[in-house]
Amino acid sequence: MWKGAAPHILGFDYGNLGVRIFFVISGFIITRLLIQERERIGRISIAQFYLRRAFRILPAAYVCIAVMAGLLAITTQLRWRWVVPAVFYYADYQHRHYAVLGQFWSLSVEEQFYLIWPTILVFLGVPKARYACGALLVAAPLFRMLSVAGIWPTPSGSAFECVCDALATGCLLALLRDVLWSSAGYRRIVQCPMAWVVAALGVGLSCKGLPVFVRWVVGIPLLNVGIAVLLDRYMRMSHHTFMGRFLNLTPIIWIGTISYSVYLWQQPWMLSALPVGVRISCTMLCALASFYLLERRMMWLRGRIIERLVSRCDPGTVVSTERAG
Repeated sequence: MWKGAAPHILGFDYGNLGVRIFFVISGFIITRLLIQERERIGRISIAQFYLRRAFRILPAAYVCIAVMAGLLAITTQLRWRWVVPAVFYYADYQHRHYAVLGQFWSLSVEEQFYLIWPTILVFLGVPKARYACGALLVAAPLFRMLSVAGIWPTPSGSAFECVCDALATGCLLALLRDVLWSSAGYRRIVQCPMAWVVAALGVGLSCKGLPVFVRWVVGIPLLNVGIAVLLDRYMRMSHHTFMGRFLNLTPIIWIGTISYSVYLWQQPWMLSALPVGVRISCTMLCALASFYLLERRMMWLRGRIIERLVSRCDPGTVVSTERAG
């Protein structure tokens, strides 16, 4: 019914590239939202953060898991040892990811990040949180090498401590963005049309066949930095570059809006033996059903609950219920 893992192109795992981009952007957006909340109301509400994330992430994910578990049960391929880690978000610590639930390793990393990062930011504050990010940038490549050497027991390509440097890179960009922009050297890099070279070099040095040290300690960190540089470039120059204008097109923004839904449902269809057009169509149909029939309603309900909670604590405070994050 389902094929094996997606193939590599020229020795590079393009699925890993997509996940790295996802992690860097996620780290940046979450950190930026938390900082803006603190600037707006003078503090960060961890409880409201968890409430927002729970309503946004969990309902759609659990519906997807339930459907996949049902299909696996029908085809007698159901193995609870693959389903349970997805349900409790520790699939990144599995040494083997079951095909149709394989996307939950990266979603598990995200959930673990949501649990840890807001607390670090609240209790350490922005200046010390920068040092925490710096420590993760050093620690993750070390854990990858220890894992490859058999000294550390978790998977080198998926365990949180082995991949968190991508998230930390995005967080650090959000924390240091204004400081970095004050540097003439950084401005020249971001404004340079060849800024993509850093990410391209990271891609090249992450290919299979190269020494493990080069891939894990040089290639992946360079790729993370390259993604962050391009992210900053196209945010700052959104109307002055072709890619910036492209990313601001209405259809592209719409795809970004439903990207979580697409990511949830692409795995089973993309690994099926169906024609490519059918796979893409089925992925989009499932994603659209998830977003418009479930996720939007959950976001509306989330807004109403947060509005009531805030109004009870601080009467007269107006809260927008239209936040999509």
